[in-house]
Amino acid sequence: MKRLGSFILGIIEVIIIAYVIFLTGCLLFVNDYGYTQFGDYTLVEVNKGQASLLEGVEQGDLLIIKNDKNIQVGSVIYYYSVINDQYYVKRAPVTEVKDDGFGQIYSLDIKNVGETSTVNDRKVIGNYISIHRHLGKILKALESKMGFLFLVLLPMMCIFIYHVYSFIVLLKFEKNDFADEIEVLEEKK
Repeated sequence: MKRLGSFILGIIEVIIIAYVIFLTGCLLFVNDYGYTQFGDYTLVEVNKGQASLLEGVEQGDLLIIKNDKNIQVGSVIYYYSVINDQYYVKRAPVTEVKDDGFGQIYSLDIKNVGETSTVNDRKVIGNYISIHRHLGKILKALESKMGFLFLVLLPMMCIFIYHVYSFIVLLKFEKNDFADEIEVLEEKK
């Protein structure tokens, strides 16, 4: 029974450590625009402002946008746009692709405005999207300061304290066993 409890505790520790590594990666791989980015994949938590700018998503959704570098006329792309000194993600179809010598410039058809806008390739996130309902709320909570404190630091501290306690108990029993062995040896003399 003790081995089963130890095995289950070990599994829980591995899960917590893997989760902490993933979450720390999310916090470390924030791009210049304030969004988590792993290589060609960008994680976008849809907040209230984002939900009004993007079709087909709701507040609290998680968008995983992949840049597959295959953007042509007619492709719908996701890109960064500045609104009130804050970066938001928007989407629009590409009407024209130009090369200015420094990179690609995309002309976009902005539906609600009725005009054309341009964006350079550095502000383009990608053109493939995966929507995960309500996971954005979880990511937001995990990436918050309080989430990091209670969901990362606290579990790791508990694991650390448990292992220090186990080490002290092990030393105490080893000391007692060593003292018993010395007594047995002295009695034999």
